[in-house]
Amino acid sequence: MMKHLAIAGLFLTMASSGASAQVNAGEQKSDTNLPFTVTQVTTLSLPWKIAFLPDGRMLITEKVGGLELVTQQGAKTPVANVPAVLWKGQGGMLGVYLSPHFAKDHNVYLTYSEPGDGGSSLALARAQLKIGNNAASGNIVASLEGLQVIWRDGERGNGGQFGAEVAFSPDSKYLFLTVGDRQRFTPAQDPNQPLGKILRLTLDGKPAPGNPMAGKRGAATVPVINPPGDTEAAKTAPVVRTYTFPGPNLTPAETWATGIRTPYGLAFAPDGRLWELEHGPRGGDELNLIEPGKNYGWPLVSYGVNYDGVPIPSPDTRPDLTKPVIYWVPVIAPGNLMFYKGTMFPQWNGSAFASGLASKAIMRITFDGKGGAQMAERWAMGRRVRDVEVAPDGALWMIEDAKPGGLFRLTPLGMAVSAPVAQPATPAPSGPVTQDGSIERVKSVIADNQCLTCHRIGRDGGDVAPSLNGLGTRRTPDQIRAAIVSPPAKTSVGIPNPMPAYDKKITEQDINSLVRYLTTLPPLP
Repeated sequence: MMKHLAIAGLFLTMASSGASAQVNAGEQKSDTNLPFTVTQVTTLSLPWKIAFLPDGRMLITEKVGGLELVTQQGAKTPVANVPAVLWKGQGGMLGVYLSPHFAKDHNVYLTYSEPGDGGSSLALARAQLKIGNNAASGNIVASLEGLQVIWRDGERGNGGQFGAEVAFSPDSKYLFLTVGDRQRFTPAQDPNQPLGKILRLTLDGKPAPGNPMAGKRGAATVPVINPPGDTEAAKTAPVVRTYTFPGPNLTPAETWATGIRTPYGLAFAPDGRLWELEHGPRGGDELNLIEPGKNYGWPLVSYGVNYDGVPIPSPDTRPDLTKPVIYWVPVIAPGNLMFYKGTMFPQWNGSAFASGLASKAIMRITFDGKGGAQMAERWAMGRRVRDVEVAPDGALWMIEDAKPGGLFRLTPLGMAVSAPVAQPATPAPSGPVTQDGSIERVKSVIADNQCLTCHRIGRDGGDVAPSLNGLGTRRTPDQIRAAIVSPPAKTSVGIPNPMPAYDKKITEQDINSLVRYLTTLPPLP
C-alpha cells in the first residue's frame, strides 16, 4: 500500500486543466501483484463493449458484427436483428449502452461503422431489447426490435478511429457521443464536420438545447479526404469527394467540444463532471476534463509526435487551447473509461478505471473533486484489455481484444473465484409463505435485489456466497433478519463483506416475508 501511495504521489495534478504544467503518467510501471482474482468465463470474437442488464446478464458487442446476451456463467445467446456493419480495421460493431430509462423502455443504443458507398460512417442506433423463451425448445431467445438509426456522420470514406462512446447525462435527459477524427486530422478543427468532436444530443439523437452553438447551422457541403500521412500532410491533402448533407447541417448545434482525436473513453464522475480519455499519436494519450465550447487542440497540438516522426507543436505553445489533465508518453492505448460504484471493492468507490490495449493493463485514476486527477495504480493484465465494467454485484469484468478474446471476472482476493453457477430450477412450494407475502412476491423480492447473483436458494443461484438453504436450522429468524438489514462488515474469512445493507431497500413487509421463507427451506436443496 505504501508503494502505491508513493507512486501515486508522483502524479498529482493541479485542480484545473491548463492551470500548470500537465503531468506525464506514461512512465509509471505496471504492478504484477494484482489486488483481485481473475477468472475467465468464456470467449468471444473480438469483443468490444459490455453493458450489464439489471439482472446481471451482459450484452457484449463483437467487432466482427455480433451482439451476444451472456450470462455470468458464460452461456451465450446471439441477439437477432443487429444492423449490418463494415468490419474493417478499427470499424465494426462497437458500443452498446442501456437507455437511462431501460427499466421502462427496454431500449439499448448501438454505435457501429455503417457500410455505404465509398466506405463507412459512424452510426448511432436505438432499438428495444426483447428477451424470451423459444416455445418449441425452451431456449432463451433475444432480439432487437424497431431498430432506428437516430444519428450518423454520413461522410463515409476511409480511416479508423470512430470514437463511438456514449455517456448519458446525470439527469438522464441527454446523450453525449464521441466522434473520432477518422485519421483525417483536419476535420477535428472544422466546425462544419462532426469528426473529432464530442456531441450532446437528446435521447432521440437531435441537437440538445443549451449547447454552445445551439440553433446554428453549418455549411451545406464539406470536403472528404483520405487519411494523410501526418498532421503536416493533412493541411494540403487532396479532396477525394464532396459530401452534401441531406438536410440542414446540424453539426454546430450538436457540438459540445472540439479538437478530439480518438475518444475511446467517456464517463461522468460522481460529482457530475464529464471526463474523456483518448489515444494520442506516437505518445500523448490524454485524460481531458470536458467542458462546453472548449477546444482540446487536436491536430494543432499534442504531447506526442506523428507516427512517421514529424513533430507536432506542444500544447504548451498554445495557451488558447485546453490542455489534458493527465497525458501518457509512452502511451497506454486506452480502451474505455468508467467510474466504479459497488460493494465488492468499496475502497475504490469514486475511482475511474481505464482499460489498456498496448499497455495490456488496467489503470485506476482518482479525482480531487476540483477538476484534478492522478494516476493511482496500474496493473499488468498480460493481455490487451478492451473494456472494463462493473457488474450490479460490484465485481469487475473485462474483455480481451483478441479473436477469440476472453471474458473475465475480477473479484477480491479471498472470495470464491468462480462466477455464479446456474443450476436447474427447484420446484417452488405451492402455498403462501405467510399471511403477508406469497411465494411469488418473495421470489420477486429475491430477483429484484439480485440475491441469486451470489447466493444459492435450492438449485438456483451462485456459489460466491453462502447458500441460503436451511438458515432456519442454524439461525433464528431474528439473526436472519439482522443479516439482511445490517450485514456484518466482514465475511467469515475476514474480507470486506460485499453485501449491501437492505434496511432501506426492502419494505418491512417484504423483509418479514423473506425471513419466514428462508426459515422454511430444507437444509439441503
